[in-house]
Amino acid sequence: MEYYMPDIPSSDFLAIFVVSALIILFGMAYAGFFTLVKLKLLKRAFMVAAYGSWLVLVGLMFYLGELLRVEPYTQKVLIGAMVGYLIFPHIVYFLVDRLHERFERKPSESQ
Repeated sequence: MEYYMPDIPSSDFLAIFVVSALIILFGMAYAGFFTLVKLKLLKRAFMVAAYGSWLVLVGLMFYLGELLRVEPYTQKVLIGAMVGYLIFPHIVYFLVDRLHERFERKPSESQ
C-alpha cells in the first residue's frame, strides 16, 4: 500500500508557522498556570486560565491538522495527545505530592 500526502499550498505556510508558534505559547501557558497554581504562587482562580489555554491549544492543534491535511486517524491521534497533555500534569502533581508526604516527614514522626 502506497501512502500519498497531498502538497500543502504555499499560501498555507504562514498560517502553519503562526499556528505552530501559538501551540508552543499556549502549551507553555497551560503548564505555567497549572504549575503556579499548584505551587500556590497564584490564586486558585487562575486555574481557569490554565484550562482555557488548554482549550485554545486543542483548537489550534485541530486547525493545524486541517492545515496540514492529515488523515482522520492522525487527527484522532493528535486529539488523543491533547487529552494526555491535559491529564499528565495532574498525574505528576499527584505523584510528587504523595512522595513529599511519604519521605519528607519530620524527624519526630519517623521514630
